[in-house]
Amino acid sequence: MNRRNFIKSTCLTCVSSVGAIWLLQACKSTKHVSNFQYNQNIITIQKTEFITVKNEKTIQRKFIVIKPDSLPFPIAVYKLNDNDYKTSLLQCSHQGCELSPYETTMVCPCHGAEFNTKGEVTQGPAETNLKTFITTYDNDNIYIQIN
Repeated sequence: MNRRNFIKSTCLTCVSSVGAIWLLQACKSTKHVSNFQYNQNIITIQKTEFITVKNEKTIQRKFIVIKPDSLPFPIAVYKLNDNDYKTSLLQCSHQGCELSPYETTMVCPCHGAEFNTKGEVTQGPAETNLKTFITTYDNDNIYIQIN
């Protein structure tokens, strides 16, 4: 093997390893919730969906993902603090690809656009913020109004 091929294959292996680790960590933190109610354009989710108990430790999730049958893409529900929830349709405003949600950002795998947890563009090529939904809550539930 010549030097050029060795460097090329070594670099590809390194990049692939880093990418695989990144994807595995990202998948670990995503919780897809199917336990929600959908009545009269209102989605109701229990706040307890943000809590996970693992090895007797209580873990607060920063976001969850739901997929109502009536929408073409899932919805990311971010818990910004105890009294603030933001919801965004996981459809990139650039060319319509499905976004990958993470704890602090949503990333488009097609062209690399990034959005913050409020659905605002932080990196192009997207120029328009994500579709968001009016989100309210009470002591036990979160309510998402689907327009």
